[in-house]
Amino acid sequence: MKIVKQFKKHNQLKDNLLDLIDKMPVVKEEYKDADKITKTDWRIPKDWNREYLNYFYKNIEDHMLMLCDEFKCLNWTIQNGWFQQYGKGDKHHWHNHSGCQFSNVYYLELPDTDMKTEFLNEQDISVKEGDIITFSSHLFHRSKQNNSNLRKTVIVFNSCFEDWSGE
Repeated sequence: MKIVKQFKKHNQLKDNLLDLIDKMPVVKEEYKDADKITKTDWRIPKDWNREYLNYFYKNIEDHMLMLCDEFKCLNWTIQNGWFQQYGKGDKHHWHNHSGCQFSNVYYLELPDTDMKTEFLNEQDISVKEGDIITFSSHLFHRSKQNNSNLRKTVIVFNSCFEDWSGE
């Protein structure tokens, strides 16, 4: 299951989110032939103050409530979140996310739709900058190599939806 929805506050929040991400320390991910990510906060201690994430979480409630309606549930939680920025030559290997129901990718910067998330053995998805894709966390996915000089920035978060309303 994959749901793609435009984040209605994207144009309002984009510049501020990018400014807040720019303030984060530069931490790269690189593993031999598997991963190369220009900047991420994945390995920064979880108690680090992430202003961008606090700001994003304050503004995501309407989007999450819309998903609750779609899933016919009453409550949602976000378990964790992080950002990743991909420069030329960067990529992220096939992986999935355990310990949650759903994974979400917010395309904060997506200058070329060829940079979108790719799913293993799944049909192509249609996304654009400003979209949030929500998908079952067990699905294997990756960020294929960025072959352009343009930067891709995503905010990724894992979520759970609970208390089925039965409607």
